[in-house]
Amino acid sequence: MGLDYRVRCCPDGLMTDRRHNVRVLDCTIRDGGCTNRWQFDRPFVERTARALAAAGVDVMEVGYWTEPGVYDRETHGAWRFCDEGDLVGLPRDPMKLAVMVDMNRIRKEDLRPRDESVVDIVRAATYARDVPAAVDLLHHARELGYETFCNVMAVTTCTPQEVDGFLAVLRESAVENVAVVDSFGAMYPHHLRYLVRKYKNWLRPDQGVGVHLHNNQQTAFANTIAAIDEGADFVDATVFGMGRGAGNCPLELLLMYLDDPAHDVRPILELIDDLAEMKRDLHWGYHVPYAVTGWLNLHPQAAIDRTRAERQEPRAFYDTLTANRPRARHHEPREG
Repeated sequence: MGLDYRVRCCPDGLMTDRRHNVRVLDCTIRDGGCTNRWQFDRPFVERTARALAAAGVDVMEVGYWTEPGVYDRETHGAWRFCDEGDLVGLPRDPMKLAVMVDMNRIRKEDLRPRDESVVDIVRAATYARDVPAAVDLLHHARELGYETFCNVMAVTTCTPQEVDGFLAVLRESAVENVAVVDSFGAMYPHHLRYLVRKYKNWLRPDQGVGVHLHNNQQTAFANTIAAIDEGADFVDATVFGMGRGAGNCPLELLLMYLDDPAHDVRPILELIDDLAEMKRDLHWGYHVPYAVTGWLNLHPQAAIDRTRAERQEPRAFYDTLTANRPRARHHEPREG
């Protein structure tokens, strides 16, 4: 056995070959749009699409399909709606295009037939209670010709029995792909390993299992690696980690980890300067308030508001959110 060509103190062959089979799905415009109300200009979206395709990314999630009237088009950018005219001509070959639909913000009649769209994939974001309705919507999308994904959000707030319940529904469905979604950035690698195994055990062998992870505790990349090691079929990421709150697994780190002939990180690195300028204004990425809400398994909105304040005051933020939380014994002062 030879030596690892990068880390010479270790033997080659320690890596699992599962990394070579995983589909890479980029959510920069869709999840990143949570930071600026999807107000990306067309040239930036085109540059992003061109870079993703050149990097070997399998799928670009370019935004949302949304029921008319739910959001104001004066204050929300084009990628919250993804009208066909805005999508035509985006660089893509051979990459596929995906859109997200939010349950209760879309109707069946809002989906256009696959042969009338450049979109290839429809992903439904749903809470556990709405999974049956999401399955019904995704079955309609399949009938229209799309590949389908179901993202059950905030799984960290579900009981094991609730997870069993929605997985049983999905197992009996025609939905092709299901994502483990860490909406609040609460999980550590051992959680991801357990859940990827659980999803795979519950679902049929022909259904793909993947992950969509947030970076509140700076664990999104480590959690993605853990998911790949457990045989995840697809993983989500974003350029420079751009996404709601603390953001997501950074795509550039993921591609360097995969380190295979199918992917090239260099086109992604060409986008970083543009994203770095946006980050200074939009405040995504790791901040202590996000770590606090992630550790407490809470929605990050309070942390988003705190990071935009003049001072973050993380101790006061922590004390406020934990005021009614029982203190663990190891947090109490030691006697003597």
